[in-house]
Amino acid sequence: MLRLVMRPVSRAALASLLLGTVGLPLSGQAPQAAPAGDVIGVANFAHIVADVDTSLRFYRDVIGLSVTVTQPFSPNDAIAKLGATEGGQSRIAVLDIPGSELGVELIEYKGIDRTVQRPRFYDPGAANLQLRMRDIDAVFEKIAAFPGAKVITGGGKPVTIEVPNGQIHAVFVQDPDGFVIELAEVANPPAGSPEGNILGANFEPAVASSEASVKFYNELLGFNFQLGGAFNDNPTMASTAGAPGASFRQSRSLIPGTSVTFTFIEWRNIEGKMLTGRTQDPGTTVLQLLVRDVTALTAKLRAAGAHVVTTGGAPVEIVPGLKISIVRDPSNVLLELVERSRQ
Repeated sequence: MLRLVMRPVSRAALASLLLGTVGLPLSGQAPQAAPAGDVIGVANFAHIVADVDTSLRFYRDVIGLSVTVTQPFSPNDAIAKLGATEGGQSRIAVLDIPGSELGVELIEYKGIDRTVQRPRFYDPGAANLQLRMRDIDAVFEKIAAFPGAKVITGGGKPVTIEVPNGQIHAVFVQDPDGFVIELAEVANPPAGSPEGNILGANFEPAVASSEASVKFYNELLGFNFQLGGAFNDNPTMASTAGAPGASFRQSRSLIPGTSVTFTFIEWRNIEGKMLTGRTQDPGTTVLQLLVRDVTALTAKLRAAGAHVVTTGGAPVEIVPGLKISIVRDPSNVLLELVERSRQ
């Protein structure tokens, strides 16, 4: 599932977005990379999609990301064992996000049973790709007109919201497979920001329990999440995120070895349903983390009760120098743990 050509470390990330902005600067200096531990970096935010061609038209032609890798359908026993998708085949397309270590990987399966997930933002296990832009209005009309895409922000268009440290111009949309994308403008991009409209990205999954997720990532993966406090009852912010009437709280950490912000969002006062998608099911989220020793880390996670998806419960060598396993976190987000012995 992992593309074999990795991007170099990108420019530092910029400010966080709408639901991640409370208490954070909207411009100025970017955060420094978090220290590495068992986890040393990040690769791609992988979407399992119904059709790669459709998703490419959305992310490349509408959003404006550039394609770096494509691979056609082909049988691969190691990949099948990795995701417990024996009998199936997958094809991928990888897109670069300017200003971020995080990329987007679109993966489509065939020859195997698939169950469409259609995640909602407040369903535990759903994920939000936060994209920072110079001008969201420049792409919004194309997004709104794209077949299968959906604007979930109340009123059906970008809004400007007052937050404690300024204003945010933002909109939340779902791509054709239901993945939530948060688009927000950065008022004053720092010096050295990428050229073009897209400035960077962060990652935000919905979780069933902030306490359980913080404990899992901090104790087992070496993150430094700060547990969120009181729930935010701001009705405008909830409506903008497509969850009218809901309250939310967030817990944040940088992904070790990167400047990518990873935010848990926990919802209440709205009925969510835990996603249970398999590796091949459209709508399933896979976050690819680079690790020092995938064999030891997988064994540690398995001993702590984490579900290892990979057939046999141990990492698979995809090619010489590349070993990977897939595990589930407490909210059923799939984590693809990647060890590359040839850096």
